Amino acid sequence: MKLDLFKTIEGLDECELHPKFKLLRDNNLLIGERNIVIDWTDGFIDRDNKIVKEFQTTFHSSFWEFYLYSVFSELGFNIDFTKDRPDFIINAPEKIYIEAVVSNIKKEGRGEDTRDSDDVSSMIAPPHKQSDFYEVLDEAIVRNSNAILGKSTKYLEKYTKCNWVDINSPFVIAISSYGQVNYGREYIYPMMALLYGLYFNPKSESYEHKNSILKPDTNSPIPIGIFKDNSYEHISAIIYSCTVTLGKLTSLSISKGESDLQINGVLNVRHDYEYPHFKVQIVSVDNPEYLSDSLFVFHNPFAKNKLNPKIFESSNAIQILPQDGNLKFEGGNTPIYSRLNTLKPMINDMLVNLIIKDFNTK
Repeated sequence: MKLDLFKTIEGLDECELHPKFKLLRDNNLLIGERNIVIDWTDGFIDRDNKIVKEFQTTFHSSFWEFYLYSVFSELGFNIDFTKDRPDFIINAPEKIYIEAVVSNIKKEGRGEDTRDSDDVSSMIAPPHKQSDFYEVLDEAIVRNSNAILGKSTKYLEKYTKCNWVDINSPFVIAISSYGQVNYGREYIYPMMALLYGLYFNPKSESYEHKNSILKPDTNSPIPIGIFKDNSYEHISAIIYSCTVTLGKLTSLSISKGESDLQINGVLNVRHDYEYPHFKVQIVSVDNPEYLSDSLFVFHNPFAKNKLNPKIFESSNAIQILPQDGNLKFEGGNTPIYSRLNTLKPMINDMLVNLIIKDFNTK
């Protein structure tokens, strides 16, 4: 049974509805996108009878939770809905506790309603041509750090006291980044820094070791590299994405042929570990984007309870596995660096060739 996400909720005023919800609800061209997100909820149990209201008013957290549920269902996980926390109690193939969280734009930050054509075009700009690369990177580190550490504290202070939580089973935090206007091009760079202390330099296309960064517009240091010792041994791994967006819905709708009314096309810039490192995918039924594309799993080498990487092997999630002092990347598909969701005529061979040249030439 699927949730009725677009039902009218008594007492909820139109002014309280989130702009992204209203766009999905009201735009007749987005029937495929609506079908996709509704399908994500098939079998989902709303334990506290408020997630539909949250989807309509705050959007991102419930949207992310529905997406995760769909991924876990596709993987065949057995999910226990009889307890109200953590968000996902996985009984099989192994016992895992997963808490979902999103990072949001700071109160005084620039809102998504200010996104303009420059922001859209920045989705297909290579890191070494982004004048604000470090600004975006540092803001993402701070916003994601706040979200992760908040859930870490909640686990230690509250969840471990629940008699149904086995502290000898893996605990995973699943975070989706929505912490700034251009979150869609953060890629893995904030997590590499925050978790492993590896700070990306786009000019050299290499990582530098750091222990902290300065919080943007302050002199306050923010520690990074939280997986470099056993301080966070209770966190087994971080599941992460910065591209679970309305564009993801459009891409999946195109991939599945959900709507003949679709006027947008989707172009994905993918990162390959072999040269040329950046490749372009024009999404279609014959060249689809899959549900778990753009998902990453960062494993903690100091975790007290290790997450078994085999449980994600049948997905397209990219797993970052510490091995002999290095990081090993494993996955069934090349990861998505960024996604451009725009009118179909804008996506053409000329644009593809320009992107390939820009991204692979310095």
